[in-house]
Amino acid sequence: TITIPNTTGTVALTSDITSGLAEADLWQITANVNSSGDLTSNWARPDEVLTSYMGTGMTESSGIFSFPSTGYYLIMVQAYLSSPSSGVGSAQLNIKGTDDDFSSETTLGVNRIYQSSNNNYTTTFSEVIVDITDTSNQKIKFNFSKSGDGQIQGATSGSSSKFGFYKLGET
Repeated sequence: TITIPNTTGTVALTSDITSGLAEADLWQITANVNSSGDLTSNWARPDEVLTSYMGTGMTESSGIFSFPSTGYYLIMVQAYLSSPSSGVGSAQLNIKGTDDDFSSETTLGVNRIYQSSNNNYTTTFSEVIVDITDTSNQKIKFNFSKSGDGQIQGATSGSSSKFGFYKLGET
């Protein structure tokens, strides 16, 4: 029992207090992306030693990510972008969000490089916090645009482009 001046109440510790994240999920691109457009294929969770996810996890279908439950989510993107051979090139990875199942969309975050010489590789970061109140219609996808030989580096293990989804709390 907790007593507050002029008020007395009871707190059920097993249901009113939570600790830590309820959802933590990490995805990666498993192959280099050399063409502009939505990233619709080559998605996988990392499967190296000790890697896992917590909670239900995100659902991915043709590059569209659906949330397992309502709440505030932090989306973090580590994009390994490059212009590996021909000199001048650019690469831009956009976090796209929708509240109507992608009848419309908006850009929520951007990772970008512009290279003016050969063999340039850069790891970029972006993040956004979203308030998911409708898991049927509010979704995320990623879109790539480029010039020259710009590309996203992908890999089946180790250092590549990673996409993290972390539920921070209830909405």
